Amino acid sequence: MKKRILPIPLILLIPIVLLVVVVVAGVYRFSLTDEEILSKFPSHQLSSNSVMKEVFDVQSPNPWTVKVPETHAFAFIETVDHENQVASGRYDAGSQRGQLLVLTDTLTPVNDGKGYVAVMRVTSQGTGVFNYLSTFQYDQQRERMVLVDSKLLGDRITIEAMEYLVPQVHVVLNQHAEGQAMAEAPAEQVTLRFNVSNRNQLSLVKSI
Repeated sequence: MKKRILPIPLILLIPIVLLVVVVVAGVYRFSLTDEEILSKFPSHQLSSNSVMKEVFDVQSPNPWTVKVPETHAFAFIETVDHENQVASGRYDAGSQRGQLLVLTDTLTPVNDGKGYVAVMRVTSQGTGVFNYLSTFQYDQQRERMVLVDSKLLGDRITIEAMEYLVPQVHVVLNQHAEGQAMAEAPAEQVTLRFNVSNRNQLSLVKSI
Protein backbone atom coordinates (compact mmCIF):
# COMPACT_ATOMS: atom_id res chain seq x y z
CA MET A 1 0.00 0.00 0.00
CA LYS A 2 1.09 3.50 -0.72
CA LYS A 3 1.74 5.73 2.24
CA ARG A 4 -0.90 8.36 2.65
CA ILE A 5 0.58 11.82 2.41
CA LEU A 6 -1.06 14.51 4.53
CA PRO A 7 -2.18 17.46 2.51
CA ILE A 8 0.04 20.52 2.94
CA PRO A 9 -2.70 22.72 4.46
CA LEU A 10 -3.21 20.18 7.32
CA ILE A 11 0.52 20.02 8.04
CA LEU A 12 0.62 23.78 8.32
CA LEU A 13 -2.48 23.83 10.51
CA ILE A 14 -0.84 21.92 13.38
CA PRO A 15 1.79 24.57 14.31
CA ILE A 16 -0.77 27.33 13.77
CA VAL A 17 -3.15 25.69 16.28
CA LEU A 18 -0.32 25.23 18.80
CA LEU A 19 0.69 28.87 18.40
CA VAL A 20 -2.88 30.00 19.02
CA VAL A 21 -3.07 27.83 22.20
CA VAL A 22 0.18 29.34 23.51
CA VAL A 23 -0.99 32.90 22.80
CA VAL A 24 -4.37 32.30 24.49
CA ALA A 25 -2.67 30.76 27.54
CA GLY A 26 -0.28 33.69 27.76
CA VAL A 27 -3.06 36.25 27.57
CA TYR A 28 -5.02 34.36 30.25
CA ARG A 29 -1.98 34.16 32.53
CA PHE A 30 -1.23 37.87 32.39
CA SER A 31 -4.87 38.75 32.92
CA LEU A 32 -4.69 37.15 36.40
CA THR A 33 -3.10 38.66 39.48
CA ASP A 34 -0.56 36.67 41.54
CA GLU A 35 -3.15 36.34 44.32
CA GLU A 36 -5.68 34.78 41.92
CA ILE A 37 -3.07 32.31 40.68
CA LEU A 38 -2.03 31.28 44.19
CA SER A 39 -5.65 30.86 45.23
CA LYS A 40 -6.04 28.11 42.62
CA PHE A 41 -3.44 25.95 44.42
CA PRO A 42 -3.92 24.47 47.90
CA SER A 43 -1.55 25.94 50.48
CA HIS A 44 0.65 23.41 52.26
CA GLN A 45 2.18 24.79 55.42
CA LEU A 46 5.38 23.12 56.56
CA SER A 47 4.68 21.36 59.83
CA SER A 48 7.24 22.14 62.51
CA ASN A 49 8.40 19.70 65.16
CA SER A 50 7.33 21.13 68.52
CA VAL A 51 10.48 20.04 70.41
CA MET A 52 12.79 21.54 67.79
CA LYS A 53 10.84 24.79 67.91
CA GLU A 54 10.75 24.91 71.70
CA VAL A 55 14.36 23.96 72.42
CA PHE A 56 16.24 25.49 69.46
CA ASP A 57 13.67 27.90 68.00
CA VAL A 58 14.16 26.09 64.67
CA GLN A 59 11.40 25.37 62.18
CA SER A 60 12.05 21.75 61.19
CA PRO A 61 9.68 19.04 59.97
CA ASN A 62 11.93 16.35 61.46
CA PRO A 63 12.23 15.31 65.11
CA TRP A 64 15.41 15.70 67.14
CA THR A 65 17.03 12.31 66.58
CA VAL A 66 20.03 11.27 68.69
CA LYS A 67 22.24 8.22 68.15
CA VAL A 68 22.70 6.46 71.47
CA PRO A 69 26.47 6.17 72.20
CA GLU A 70 27.97 2.67 71.98
CA THR A 71 24.81 1.24 70.35
CA HIS A 72 23.19 1.20 66.92
CA ALA A 73 19.99 2.64 68.33
CA PHE A 74 18.47 6.09 67.92
CA ALA A 75 16.29 8.00 70.34
CA PHE A 76 13.62 10.44 69.22
CA ILE A 77 13.47 13.37 71.63
CA GLU A 78 9.73 13.71 72.15
CA THR A 79 9.18 15.54 75.43
CA VAL A 80 10.53 18.58 77.23
CA ASP A 81 10.27 18.68 81.02
CA HIS A 82 10.70 22.29 82.09
CA GLU A 83 10.53 21.52 85.79
CA ASN A 84 13.44 19.06 85.68
CA GLN A 85 15.12 20.84 82.73
CA VAL A 86 15.48 17.80 80.51
CA ALA A 87 14.43 16.80 77.00
CA SER A 88 13.96 13.07 76.64
CA GLY A 89 13.10 10.16 74.40
CA ARG A 90 13.19 6.37 74.50
CA TYR A 91 15.36 3.99 72.48
CA ASP A 92 15.25 0.29 71.67
CA ALA A 93 18.41 -1.62 70.75
CA GLY A 94 16.94 -5.11 70.73
CA SER A 95 17.91 -6.69 74.03
CA GLN A 96 18.81 -3.27 75.43
CA ARG A 97 16.34 -0.44 75.77
CA GLY A 98 16.08 2.65 77.90
CA GLN A 99 15.84 6.41 77.94
CA LEU A 100 18.05 9.20 76.65
CA LEU A 101 17.91 12.62 78.29
CA VAL A 102 19.54 15.90 77.33
CA LEU A 103 20.03 18.24 80.29
CA THR A 104 18.61 21.41 78.75
CA ASP A 105 20.04 23.63 81.50
CA THR A 106 23.51 22.71 80.15
CA LEU A 107 22.60 23.27 76.47
CA THR A 108 24.96 25.98 75.23
CA PRO A 109 25.63 27.42 71.74
CA VAL A 110 29.21 27.00 70.50
CA ASN A 111 31.14 28.16 67.44
CA ASP A 112 29.05 31.31 67.06
CA GLY A 113 25.80 29.36 67.16
CA LYS A 114 26.86 26.79 64.53
CA GLY A 115 26.62 24.03 67.14
CA TYR A 116 25.52 23.18 70.65
CA VAL A 117 27.11 21.41 73.59
CA ALA A 118 25.20 19.71 76.41
CA VAL A 119 25.35 16.92 78.95
CA MET A 120 23.48 13.83 77.80
CA ARG A 121 22.36 11.03 80.10
CA VAL A 122 21.61 7.44 79.01
CA THR A 123 19.80 4.92 81.17
CA SER A 124 19.11 1.26 80.46
CA GLN A 125 17.46 -1.73 82.09
CA GLY A 126 20.57 -2.10 84.25
CA THR A 127 21.71 0.07 87.13
CA GLY A 128 24.05 2.27 85.11
CA VAL A 129 23.32 5.93 84.37
CA PHE A 130 25.93 7.03 81.84
CA ASN A 131 26.65 10.72 81.32
CA TYR A 132 28.22 12.13 78.16
CA LEU A 133 29.38 15.53 77.04
CA SER A 134 27.82 15.84 73.58
CA THR A 135 27.79 18.24 70.66
CA PHE A 136 24.97 18.78 68.18
CA GLN A 137 24.52 20.76 65.00
CA TYR A 138 21.66 21.43 62.62
CA ASP A 139 22.04 19.79 59.22
CA GLN A 140 20.44 22.28 56.84
CA GLN A 141 20.36 19.85 53.92
CA ARG A 142 18.55 17.11 55.83
CA GLU A 143 16.67 19.58 58.05
CA ARG A 144 17.63 17.58 61.11
CA MET A 145 19.46 18.19 64.40
CA VAL A 146 22.22 15.57 64.60
CA LEU A 147 24.66 14.34 67.24
CA VAL A 148 28.20 15.23 66.17
CA ASP A 149 30.34 13.85 69.00
CA SER A 150 30.10 12.53 72.55
CA LYS A 151 32.61 11.77 75.31
CA LEU A 152 31.86 9.68 78.38
CA LEU A 153 31.92 11.68 81.62
CA GLY A 154 31.13 8.81 83.95
CA ASP A 155 28.56 6.42 85.40
CA ARG A 156 26.21 7.65 88.15
CA ILE A 157 27.96 10.97 88.54
CA THR A 158 26.42 14.32 89.44
CA ILE A 159 26.99 17.41 87.32
CA GLU A 160 27.82 20.46 89.41
CA ALA A 161 28.50 22.99 86.65
CA MET A 162 29.29 23.36 82.96
CA GLU A 163 30.82 26.43 81.33
CA TYR A 164 31.88 27.23 77.78
CA LEU A 165 35.05 29.33 77.64
CA VAL A 166 36.02 29.51 73.97
CA PRO A 167 37.28 27.09 72.75
CA GLN A 168 36.90 24.89 75.84
CA VAL A 169 34.05 23.39 77.83
CA HIS A 170 34.70 22.96 81.56
CA VAL A 171 32.59 20.34 83.33
CA VAL A 172 32.65 20.17 87.13
CA LEU A 173 31.29 16.86 88.42
CA ASN A 174 31.27 14.56 91.40
CA GLN A 175 32.36 10.98 90.81
CA HIS A 176 32.83 7.94 93.02
CA ALA A 177 36.21 7.84 94.66
CA GLU A 178 38.37 4.74 94.39
CA GLY A 179 36.94 2.07 96.65
CA GLN A 180 33.68 3.95 97.23
CA ALA A 181 30.50 1.91 96.82
CA MET A 182 28.44 2.82 93.75
CA ALA A 183 25.31 2.86 95.92
CA GLU A 184 26.72 5.86 97.80
CA ALA A 185 26.54 9.44 96.57
CA PRO A 186 29.67 10.35 94.56
CA ALA A 187 32.06 12.30 96.76
CA GLU A 188 35.13 13.10 94.64
CA GLN A 189 34.94 16.37 92.70
CA VAL A 190 36.83 16.73 89.43
CA THR A 191 36.91 19.23 86.57
CA LEU A 192 37.16 17.98 82.99
CA ARG A 193 38.21 20.31 80.19
CA PHE A 194 37.36 19.60 76.56
CA ASN A 195 38.35 21.46 73.42
CA VAL A 196 35.55 22.07 70.91
CA SER A 197 36.83 22.19 67.32
CA ASN A 198 35.28 24.38 64.63
CA ARG A 199 33.53 21.21 63.42
CA ASN A 200 32.06 20.64 66.88
CA GLN A 201 34.34 17.70 67.68
CA LEU A 202 35.36 17.13 71.31
CA SER A 203 38.78 16.26 72.71
CA LEU A 204 39.74 15.90 76.38
CA VAL A 205 42.41 18.43 77.34
CA LYS A 206 42.80 18.07 81.08
CA SER A 207 41.32 16.48 84.17
CA ILE A 208 41.81 18.22 87.51
